[in-house]
Amino acid sequence: MPPLYVIDTHALLTLPTLCTSEDRVYSFFDLLTEEISAGNLTFPNLAMQDCKKFAEGEFIYTWVKAASAHRKQYRVDNGWQEDVLGTCEELADFDDECEQTPVLVASLALMVSDTGRSTVVVTEDNRELPNRMCLGDACQALGLASMSTADMIHAMGMETYL
Repeated sequence: MPPLYVIDTHALLTLPTLCTSEDRVYSFFDLLTEEISAGNLTFPNLAMQDCKKFAEGEFIYTWVKAASAHRKQYRVDNGWQEDVLGTCEELADFDDECEQTPVLVASLALMVSDTGRSTVVVTEDNRELPNRMCLGDACQALGLASMSTADMIHAMGMETYL
C-alpha cells in the first residue's frame, strides 16, 4: 500500500507553481484528485480554510474545495493534537487562539501512522519562525517522515508534470 501523504497549506499553495505546462495543469490536478479518492493524499479542513484566506478566487482554492469531498481521512481526534503538542509545544503559536494547520497536519499523520500505515507529511514549512517551530522540525521530533511538494510529486510518479 502506498503511503498516505498529508499535505499542509504551504504545500497546497505551491502545487500550481510546480506544473510547468499550462496545457497539462488540469491533467496534473486530475491525477492529484485521483490520489485523494484512492486515499493516498489528504489535508485537514483547516488547510482548505487557509487556502480560502490566501488564494480565494484562484484555481488552487477552487480545486482544494472540490477535491476535499473525495478525502477518506481528514478528521483528527483532540487526543492526537495533545500528543503532538506534548512533544512539540513550540509548533503552536500561542498568540493565535485559533486551531492551527501545522498542528492538525502533524496530528492527522501521527493518528494514521498509529494504524500501521506509512504516512508522509508534505510541507514547505521548513524554516524556523520567530513565533513557532516549523512543521519539518516537528515531524522529525515526532518521528514522522516529511518531504517537499516536489518530492511528493516525484514519489507519486508524476514527475513528468514538473
